[in-house]
Amino acid sequence: MNKRDYILIVEDSRTQSAQMQFLLEEADYETKCAVNGQLGLEQVRSEMPAMVVTDLHMPEMNGLELVEMLKMEYPSLPVLLTTAEGSEEIAIEALKKGAASYVPKRNLEEMLLSTVEQLLALAEASQKEAQLAEHLTQVDIKMELPNDDSLLPQIIARLQRPVEELKICSEATSFTIATALDEALRNAMIHGNLEVSSDLREIDGGKPYADLIRKHRGESPYQERRVHISLKTTREEAVFVIRDEGPGFDPSLIPDPNDPENFDKVSGRGLMLIQAFMDEVSHSHNGSQITMIKRPPSDEDDDDE
Repeated sequence: MNKRDYILIVEDSRTQSAQMQFLLEEADYETKCAVNGQLGLEQVRSEMPAMVVTDLHMPEMNGLELVEMLKMEYPSLPVLLTTAEGSEEIAIEALKKGAASYVPKRNLEEMLLSTVEQLLALAEASQKEAQLAEHLTQVDIKMELPNDDSLLPQIIARLQRPVEELKICSEATSFTIATALDEALRNAMIHGNLEVSSDLREIDGGKPYADLIRKHRGESPYQERRVHISLKTTREEAVFVIRDEGPGFDPSLIPDPNDPENFDKVSGRGLMLIQAFMDEVSHSHNGSQITMIKRPPSDEDDDDE
């Protein structure tokens, strides 16, 4: 992140605002704070941040209203939600309105920094890609990837390009597609090919999770496995198919990501984001392949906005 950029924290709780400031500033990020959505919006208008981290329940203007205003005025600005128990339904609505991701407040120490870095990397890579291709009618892409998640920002930017060029998404929704792809690809690499459970992220600050990823990357059979990606984009839809070479799982056992009771669980967070941001999502019978479909907004959607 450029030194002149900063992360804006919009949070009415001084304690939680201070906690997020500490976590981000310890990683050398500059931060500024606002105590409600209205002041947060005024701060963005005064000095553009690199991203916004916002609470949902606040006086004056809540997080959902802030997301709506930011997506209207600054569609490419990434917005990260922090969610408390009881805020699940409004968080789901905010994700549909254009928020890029969310972190449960009980998992701030384990997830805030990594999610901020993930979103900033995606934003930087996306800004470097060309967006104009008036004469394109269809783009097909096939890729085969090692289990190296450091490649994901560049890979996702490459996949986003035809989706933007063929106008499947607006500037406001482009970032949500990037987030969904990032979650699906990380699932394929880490949970599928490397067989590392997301439950480990909640233990000892996520250290066992990171340690097992590093260990499996250097061992057989994990290190030989690849992630296969195909994308077919027309002006009617973008179809993403992501397949791993792991042992798979039973898709019928996946907790319903749209059930508010499952919203705060780390293990279901990725699928929650994918379901929120894509129009159709399905798994193969053995769970090793996910198909995601995104279509351009309808005229009715445009009228609603």
